Order: sequence, then C-alpha cells, then structure tokens
Amino acid sequence: MLPELHPGDAGALLFDWDGTLVDSQRANYVALAGALAEEGVQLDQEWFDARTGLSSAEMVRLLAREGGLTLRRPVEEIVADRDERFLRTAHEIRVHPEIEAVVSSFHGRLPMAVASGGARRVIEMTLRHLPIRHRFGTVVTRDDVERGKPAPDIFLRAAKLIGIPPNRCTVYEDSDEGIAAAQAAGMAIIDVRPLTGRPSGTSA
Repeated sequence: MLPELHPGDAGALLFDWDGTLVDSQRANYVALAGALAEEGVQLDQEWFDARTGLSSAEMVRLLAREGGLTLRRPVEEIVADRDERFLRTAHEIRVHPEIEAVVSSFHGRLPMAVASGGARRVIEMTLRHLPIRHRFGTVVTRDDVERGKPAPDIFLRAAKLIGIPPNRCTVYEDSDEGIAAAQAAGMAIIDVRPLTGRPSGTSA
C-alpha cells in the first residue's frame, strides 16, 4: 500500500465508487453520452469530467438548465437509459489497484463502506464482477439519501450504519464535490487523484 493512502489512526474507511474504487470514467461518459444523444444533446467530455462528483440525474438537470434545453424524456428515463448502457459493460470495469491495496490491508481490521453518488443497482451489479465484492457489507448510494454530494448526507449515513462517529472516519475521494461532502461531514479526507491518474484540483 502506498504511504500516501494510509489512513493513520482512522476508526473507519469510506470509499467513493466511481473514479476512486473503480476506473469507470470512460464507461460512465460513453453511457451518459449515448443516453443524451437520444435527446439530440451532445455531451462534451470536458464538461462531464469536471462534474462527475454529481449523480447522473443531477448532471442531466444541470446540463439542461445551463443549455436551456427541453428534454423529450423525463430525467429519470434518461438516467435509466444511461444505467442500462453502463451495465452492458459492467464486466469490463476494474478496481484501481492502489485503492484495492488499501481495502485488502484493512479488511477485517476496520469497518469499511462504499459511499457513492451513483445508483445502488449499478454499483451492486458492477461489484459482482470484482475481487472486492465480499469486502463491503455496507453500501450507501444516492438512492438512500435526500441530497447527493456535495451535501454530506451520503457520508453521514454510511458512518451511522457502520456505527463510527464521523470525526473518526476517513474518506477516499476523487472529486471536488465528494471532498466538499466529506468536509461538511467533518471527516478526514484522502484525495486519490494524484495516485489514480487524475490531477488534483479538478472535479471527477
């Protein structure tokens, strides 16, 4: 395990999913771009890359608002289309090896949870294909809370479920929205971007 990823004296570890635990950036972009193409909307990859700390629904709403777009389908249908497209490639998603080393090192030693702005169905179905599938008994998603990141709700719920005070939790994140959420929750943060190929200081 890389020294930069060691959580110190943390009481629990919370892991973001997309871009942190798994290398899913390209697959997520292709899936959402395909769903939006059905609406006649072109998704710019730089725009997407700067906002992937948001859920798909929040991203679609923001894109429509910024562009003054009228969408043919409800946001929920566009997101369902995106999810189906993503799941066709779920078996190709891989764990970031640097983060997998952390999970392996602390499995059975510290409580751990996935805390993601993604959809539960997508995460659980992707997790089935991965070697870390048996190491997470707690998964909290955007479906489980009223507000997604950058609000702290996802992380606070994860801490509550594993029974560890927020100030004893360390969050592994790769997005500005996720880091803001962890800060709002009063948790320690390890920004994984310098170690997983995404430069710090950009959203993911």
